[in-house]
Amino acid sequence: MNFLLPRQITPGFQLSLQDAAALKDTTYNDSIERFLDLILNQGGATIGPDAIASAKIFMLDTVGVICAGAQAPGLDKLLAAAGLWGKAERPELGATVWNTGQVMPPPVAVLANAYQCHALEFDCVYEEGVVIPAAPIFSALMFKAEQLSNQGHPPGGEALLKAFVVAVEVSCSLGLAANGSMFFFRPGTAGTFGALAAMACLAPLSREQLRYAFGIAYAQMGGTMQAHEEGSMMLAMQMGFAARNAVQAYDMAAAGVSSAVQVLDGRFGYFNNFEHGNKLPEAIAQLGAPWKVTRLSHKPFPSGRVTHGTIRALRELRNELALAPEQAYDAIKAITLELPALGMQLVGRPMRPSPAPNYARLCVPFVAATELLYGSVDPTSFYPDRLADPAIEALAQKVNAVEAAHPNPNAFYPQKLIFELQDGRVFERPIPYAWGHPDMPLNRTDREEKFMQCYRLGRGNAQATHSEEKISNMIHWFDNIESHTDCQELLKFLAVSNS
Repeated sequence: MNFLLPRQITPGFQLSLQDAAALKDTTYNDSIERFLDLILNQGGATIGPDAIASAKIFMLDTVGVICAGAQAPGLDKLLAAAGLWGKAERPELGATVWNTGQVMPPPVAVLANAYQCHALEFDCVYEEGVVIPAAPIFSALMFKAEQLSNQGHPPGGEALLKAFVVAVEVSCSLGLAANGSMFFFRPGTAGTFGALAAMACLAPLSREQLRYAFGIAYAQMGGTMQAHEEGSMMLAMQMGFAARNAVQAYDMAAAGVSSAVQVLDGRFGYFNNFEHGNKLPEAIAQLGAPWKVTRLSHKPFPSGRVTHGTIRALRELRNELALAPEQAYDAIKAITLELPALGMQLVGRPMRPSPAPNYARLCVPFVAATELLYGSVDPTSFYPDRLADPAIEALAQKVNAVEAAHPNPNAFYPQKLIFELQDGRVFERPIPYAWGHPDMPLNRTDREEKFMQCYRLGRGNAQATHSEEKISNMIHWFDNIESHTDCQELLKFLAVSNS
């Protein structure tokens, strides 16, 4: 079936007879069918040990980030609003809001949970497709696991792993297929489909129901780059909307609600609407080859991923030059960062006085100045006292990001740091990729240190007693996740009140 692109529609939306006949074609030939195959087959027998090992690593990383998400800006306000949206008739019909133990209607709970997961910009990323997959996926996945457990059918660890692998494959492959710059917030748009895939792996729908579920999810889809541009609270909230919409789409389809079915290729389908241009056939040919979960990047710092190469390069230079924080402002003449177009769009924004936390996380001048003055970039770097620090603002004014030509509109790299001192010395550092990239991964010690840092940030005061034991037990739980016949320990850990 051939569909016209939106720009080819005749004036007044008058369709030719040929176009009208095409629209009546009920053959299910949309590219979404290949993703349905993947989900219904649970990835088949091709999910190998590398993918499973990566899933364990990034699921644990996500759990740590969720713990830190207790510090998400405005979480109390979100939960206050959520309390107006109804209550679960019985606890077993609701879902737990992480870090609080509160039980709310599932769409409300998954919204709050996915928001917590992304609010600190600490969750993993698929760089090649510009997708941050974990927040909507893990929120929906663990809701469905909790629901099944309440119904007496708890999923085991192996089922969780496979669902995570397949869901990441869905959202990241849709990102990989895009060959234009972002106009909509891709982690949220593609994340809606990934969240739906996660639930459908744990609790399968029929093929027809699943097809309709994707159509219903698409009908609700949203998420703009304006929230990213301004660094507003809605940036992370769009991850919550993605998870919420997926939960509602799943339930509606399971109940028999129908939808449009030309979800990806249709005249107004995903790749003619939310993305401008695609290489979808190539992306479909690469499904599971390799599994995208093996190509995820850790975020060692809670800031925009494109800033991480800068942080690492500045840290190395600071150590090489023995540059003390109190010397930085007087010693440095200028810092220039050459970034591809996407990098400029994501983090090339100028410094402003007392920026909002989300703006600062995505502002490379703020992040660079913080690293030089404090020797680290961690969640406390975006607390009110740091955001209002005049020393950070002054040094950040010496940091300038400029765009470097690159043929790929979705490229994070290469980048280059140019570091000029007042004494005339100039240092250049190429940045082919950042620490945490699959070709420059965090080792086990690094990963566990991040997990501990996140746990202590989110729960250190409230649960200081036996905290080291709880951290160790959860790491051990993930090391042996395949052997677990249920996920009660993980659900309790996420809920915090019963941890």
